[in-house]
Amino acid sequence: MQRILLPTLLALAGLAPLGAQACTMTETGGLLTSVATQRVAGGPTVTTSANFNFSCSGVVLALANGTPTLKGQLQANTTGLTLKNTTNSSLQIPYQIYSNSGYSTGYASGALVVDLNGANLVGLLTTGSSTNVPLYIATTPGPNIPAGVYTDTVQVTWTYANICEGLIGALGACVGFPNNGTTTKSVTISLTVSNDCTITAPPVSFGSAPLLAGFPTVSQNISLQCSRNMVYTVGLSAGSYSSGARRRMASGTSRLAYDIFKADNTVWGSAGTDRAPGPAPATGTSVQTIPYTARIYQDQANPAPGTYTDNVVVDVSF
Repeated sequence: MQRILLPTLLALAGLAPLGAQACTMTETGGLLTSVATQRVAGGPTVTTSANFNFSCSGVVLALANGTPTLKGQLQANTTGLTLKNTTNSSLQIPYQIYSNSGYSTGYASGALVVDLNGANLVGLLTTGSSTNVPLYIATTPGPNIPAGVYTDTVQVTWTYANICEGLIGALGACVGFPNNGTTTKSVTISLTVSNDCTITAPPVSFGSAPLLAGFPTVSQNISLQCSRNMVYTVGLSAGSYSSGARRRMASGTSRLAYDIFKADNTVWGSAGTDRAPGPAPATGTSVQTIPYTARIYQDQANPAPGTYTDNVVVDVSF
């Protein structure tokens, strides 16, 4: 018996594949497109995808003494499906995970995303093949949050048993590479949110008059709705026809000097202290106003009749 048994063991050992490796689990994706705070609050949703992969390098065979199984279970963070600000975790953006690219079938925490066994698993995990768990991620519009980086981590816990890479020997024993175990793989979902403002700047209209003295002073506001906690200043360009320190309107080749003044009666400009500060850090939801007056300079000659116009650019710096 011993002389028969020893060669048999050598023969079986020789059948084991060289360089056999355990099945591997990998993960990719999870990066959301950078967006402004107003997109987060009002939509449309921000979407991305991630992928968990389970693959085996050798020929997968079933064992006679056990059914090959593979399960993948989704584990969400204990705080739920929320992206959390990296410096203040109380600032959060809710999101949902879906099983399809149409974002119609959602996953709950703890859901089985892969549940394969027997011939179904063996047929899938042939040489060079693998099984994927695609996750489709979409934010839920609504939160009023400041700019920043928001992240969360989701996991898939793989539980696998009775998977044999290589050959099966006598009595159904795996003489290749047996795979049994539990492994948890994680993917980080990340969204970078930037500051933004909605600016409302009504036209300045001086009306019509036959002489310079007939043009009124115009008092108006520039209105802004900016991202939560945003501190900003507002600048006005010199316009299209400025000369020296004055803005000018044009009608053909004729010019009419005017200016726009801040509340302190200094000219509202685009650099340094010529800019106007925001009245307070923005709230993200309320509209803030900056008042100004516009006047036509009276120390110039009466211009030729015509319609005079100019274009002034409003910019916000933060």
